[in-house]
Amino acid sequence: MTRTPAAAPTRGPAADDRSPGLDRLTAMATRLLGVPIALATVIEPHRQRVLSGRGLREPWASMGHTPLTHSLCRFVVEAGTVLVVSDARLHPLLRNSLAIPDLQIVAYAGYPLAASDGTPIGAFCAADTRPRQWEADELLLLKDLAAIAATEITGQMHAARLSEANRQVAEATRRAEEHEAFLEALLDSLDSGVAACDTEGRLVLFNRALQRALDHEADPSLTPMEWASRLRVLHPDGRPFTAAEMPVVRALRGECVRDIDNILVNESGRRRWFVSHGNQIRSRSGVLLGAVATAHDITERRLAERFRDTELAVHRIFATADDLAEAAPEVLKVIAVTLGWVHAELWLADELTDRLLPAGSWTGPDHPVPVHVPAGLDRGYGLAGVAWGQDAPVWVPDLAVAPAPLTGDAAARYRLRAALSVPVHGGDRAIGALTVFASTTGTQDASCIALLAGIAAQVGEFQQRRRAEDLHRQLARSQDEYIALAGHELRTPLTSMLAATTLLLDAEPDTPVSEVLDLVGLISRKGDDMRAVIDGLLDLAALDSGHTGLDRQRVDLAAVVREALDAVSAAAAGLGVTFHPVLPAELPVQGCPLRLRQLADNLLGNAVKYSPEGGRVDVLLEHRAGVAHLRITDSGIGIPDNDRDHVFRRFYRSPQAVQHAIPGSGLGLALCSAIAARHHGRIALGPAGGQGTAVVVRLPAD
Repeated sequence: MTRTPAAAPTRGPAADDRSPGLDRLTAMATRLLGVPIALATVIEPHRQRVLSGRGLREPWASMGHTPLTHSLCRFVVEAGTVLVVSDARLHPLLRNSLAIPDLQIVAYAGYPLAASDGTPIGAFCAADTRPRQWEADELLLLKDLAAIAATEITGQMHAARLSEANRQVAEATRRAEEHEAFLEALLDSLDSGVAACDTEGRLVLFNRALQRALDHEADPSLTPMEWASRLRVLHPDGRPFTAAEMPVVRALRGECVRDIDNILVNESGRRRWFVSHGNQIRSRSGVLLGAVATAHDITERRLAERFRDTELAVHRIFATADDLAEAAPEVLKVIAVTLGWVHAELWLADELTDRLLPAGSWTGPDHPVPVHVPAGLDRGYGLAGVAWGQDAPVWVPDLAVAPAPLTGDAAARYRLRAALSVPVHGGDRAIGALTVFASTTGTQDASCIALLAGIAAQVGEFQQRRRAEDLHRQLARSQDEYIALAGHELRTPLTSMLAATTLLLDAEPDTPVSEVLDLVGLISRKGDDMRAVIDGLLDLAALDSGHTGLDRQRVDLAAVVREALDAVSAAAAGLGVTFHPVLPAELPVQGCPLRLRQLADNLLGNAVKYSPEGGRVDVLLEHRAGVAHLRITDSGIGIPDNDRDHVFRRFYRSPQAVQHAIPGSGLGLALCSAIAARHHGRIALGPAGGQGTAVVVRLPAD
């Protein structure tokens, strides 16, 4: 910081100060002495300044000053005594002065004007434009007038010095205020916190960065000891700082404080990491003035380190876990512990019900209230439901004042305040949500959102990868079975057709047609069987690949089931099988009418086919929580437990069906499964409640 030099002493009144007193004195001189010119001047380094004048020629009169080449008064100042000249043109020192031709000064008489310390600063003079002999009484009068002028000028100089002193004081005060404002603005513009105290330990500085970190204003009446006692400052291991350990207190004692890691906990419970330094403040002469401590916010750096460790830990968990159910609790624990959250949840969407179902949760062991996780969340309800429905992160700084769709009354009941939820993606759509909760309010943190979104992406990738691996294993396991079963289903009718053809070829040419008509009928029936198998395979392949489009529209599933019941009723009546339907008047779904009818026909046909004579088939269709449930239960031969997982595979037929020689290709239930999947539904075997089989189809209701 540069220092401004002190102002040079003023040698005369200000240039623009005009004195009525001096004007009266010069006027008196011209009148009493009978001269045309009278001047009161101050000699400056490069000019003669005229404080008052009479008879001075233009332009000098208007300018108020002349060059020193036009001044006879300067000889008075240089000599420090009176100068009296009758004819300056004849004076060896004055005859070359330009005052003679330009100002028309010929006769001159001047007395010095001195400052308060006796230093000559100018002259009071009278002049004539022609030679003149100065009388003694004239010189005495001029001397008296000069003395009065000197007093007047001294007064003006004192007033000027006082005014200059006041100006300098005002300027110094202004500069001090500007310096203080500059210093305050500089400190407030810093990202680092700064606190300082005086020698008595009173807090004198507490900059804005530190106030923002602590969320409250500084109280100048507090000493650092009192200030420290009102703060929660923690060591990295969680131990609280004592007042004596505070950096500014240690610095005041004379310690050189460097690189002290600490955690500041504000009144709302939010934590930030700092590294602090501290020093004494001393004057240039070594006098103790106080102490200062700085606090540099390293929260982002620490969080980045924690985020990196968290991502690596999550990656290791997913690398060793067999499924998401095993990985979810450990992943949630790592996230919550790293970010200081008290509770975390993972939700995955159920496509059939279009609801979120909990896939895992974790609550900190120190949280005072166990958190109950609901059995499900609708789209747009609850924090996870909103993030999933909007396919965007949702940050809530305070659940206590959040709108009801986000929290209901759960926040107060479980002592949860701030919360963050991000969607979990599978491919190009949201398949769930990852949600964390804190016990204190907080402010939105972009880095935290980015971390949670990154972990949610890992969850989605893990889920998709596990599904792909499961499908690959299932495909590898069933490939050989599929080829063998497909070959068997095609080879069996083909063998019969070839045998019949051979017999026809071996028959005599004149054999009557009536004798070989049964062989022709066998070839026709087996051809139909082969065509049914091939058509079923092509239809199933088209559904699985998506090459067959579905004519989606609003369909009354109850009407579809009624039509299917009517279509199969004749065959059922022939076997003595009775239907007991319980159907609503209407149950709309979105789907393809032809495919849904195909689904109902296959299931009802199977129920009739596998039921004994006089058997019973129960058909129940109902609406449950946005899902259409179709349950068809027969009283037939049933399916053994060890075969239940295979019935929806292609060409699979249970041993009981084969044993009882019940006809079929083994493609019906596989085709039903594909149709249900294309309608975002599911098909499964349910408990029959006794002998028989129950098939349950669930489809999203409209």
